Amino acid sequence: MVKYVLGLLLLSCSVFAQTTLLDDISLLDTHRNAQLLNGADSGSYQNQSFMIRSTSALQQLVSVPHKESSILQNVTLRHTIHYNDVMPLGYNQGTLYPAVGFQRRSSLGVHLSWKFLDINLQPEWVIAENSPPPVFVGNPQDGNYITRIFFIINNQIDYYSRFGEEPLKTFFPGQSRIAFQVKNIATGISTENNWWGAGYKNSLMMTNEAAGFVHYFLQTRKPVLTPIGTFEGKGLIGMLENPSMYSPEDKYFRPLWAGGIENKNNSVRMLKAFIVNWQPKWVPNLFVGYSVARQTYFTNVEPQPGKEFIANPKMDLGAFLFRVALPKDHAEIYAEFGQPDKLVGPASFFGDSTKTGFIIGGRKLFPLNKRNKSFIQFDIEFAQLQLMDPALVIRATAGEPNRYSWYTSTQVRQGYTQNAKMLGASIGPGSNSQTINLSWHKGNNLIRLHAERLARNNDFYLYQYYATGYTNRYWVNLMLGAEAQVELGRHLLLGGSVFQTSVNNYMWVRLEDGSGWSDSSSKSDYTNLQWQVSLKYSLHGSR
Repeated sequence: MVKYVLGLLLLSCSVFAQTTLLDDISLLDTHRNAQLLNGADSGSYQNQSFMIRSTSALQQLVSVPHKESSILQNVTLRHTIHYNDVMPLGYNQGTLYPAVGFQRRSSLGVHLSWKFLDINLQPEWVIAENSPPPVFVGNPQDGNYITRIFFIINNQIDYYSRFGEEPLKTFFPGQSRIAFQVKNIATGISTENNWWGAGYKNSLMMTNEAAGFVHYFLQTRKPVLTPIGTFEGKGLIGMLENPSMYSPEDKYFRPLWAGGIENKNNSVRMLKAFIVNWQPKWVPNLFVGYSVARQTYFTNVEPQPGKEFIANPKMDLGAFLFRVALPKDHAEIYAEFGQPDKLVGPASFFGDSTKTGFIIGGRKLFPLNKRNKSFIQFDIEFAQLQLMDPALVIRATAGEPNRYSWYTSTQVRQGYTQNAKMLGASIGPGSNSQTINLSWHKGNNLIRLHAERLARNNDFYLYQYYATGYTNRYWVNLMLGAEAQVELGRHLLLGGSVFQTSVNNYMWVRLEDGSGWSDSSSKSDYTNLQWQVSLKYSLHGSR
């Protein structure tokens, strides 16, 4: 069977790709499925929520007992090649850029553990061609269109589709950390990505969409047993970076009206966040969680003429989450509900549901043999960040529209981002997505078919087109593709993915070409061909 998987992989490498299969957060899925398969080794995961994921979480699960290992836990070598032919697309790819053309990421990791000290050095190097995407010509029917994009989006968030116009060469600390471990508690400094929540494609609070940022952390190493159940938790204080270059839309708007562009406070931002998960003693396999995040500037700017001065600007987000594992049925369901402008509590959550964002999903495994060595997996996930009450978008206050979209802020105007990429759900503000996967698995080998519909920032669409009759101008990406992963021996993993994305009404603009009202327009619709190949070599110190 592996020969067929490898054949499909090599064939797919010549076409197009979507996600990074071999990052550590994705590799945790093997252990999550082992929990649901209810096999002989499932007891090792019975208290694991899999709602706090990172490189350190994976290494904790796979580490060799200290008495049998050397100081050197493992050495890993990774290399990824990624290509877009037309549009700068990519989701949950950490240090990779949204860029057209080829880009490469290389990483060498060394994991050391000695007594109370735990060190993982795993820097990443990224080289990207960063070729030009299609030129955005604006909206011929609205001379103020670029102004509206800045007023509703760009002035409230740094969410870039391209980073400059030159080739990129960047060094990142990557999934690195220095930690001190005392029994079941670890603390230290890290730049690794954190994923908070049970979602596969999206999560409200923390994902690996952006590169990791420098942060101090305190966390549990494994579930803590108490009289009322088990607990997991992680807290962090981090430093968020701002982009050193203008947004791609700046070159269109600045020559027209530079005064309409907010002068953002570019001091370093501090992020304080935590998540805690509880598995009640009386309800096995139920995990409930609560996560919050607050960011502020280190320094505030002086008042500017004509600009409102906000003392101690801050931005808050919060979410409730749960996951129900059903090992006997080889299935699970999960959900996450949050609000974009407050640390949610029961009163605010149920009293102001019009701004609630959510992620809901589940998976079902169908074992193909009695030993559960191979299985078919079906999973589905829905994410909604569009505001549920359109009046919150179109209603004006003092002549200007309200601005309530997820991850945007009128106080911390970089929004909920790290260096102009999302800290939360990769789909971004005001967006909705529906994802379906069907896959075959055997150990670390898999073949996956993927389909997704992504509606980009419907909040902006409603502001621009509400009650105009232009219901054929939603910006919608339709994605179809396949992914494969092959284990070649005990140390080598090879992964590849192919994807085709139909981009409809790019930037919420439809340019008529004489086609039908609901047909594709050759002037404003695009088709992107994308492929990716990843390799991971891992050598454990005990070997």
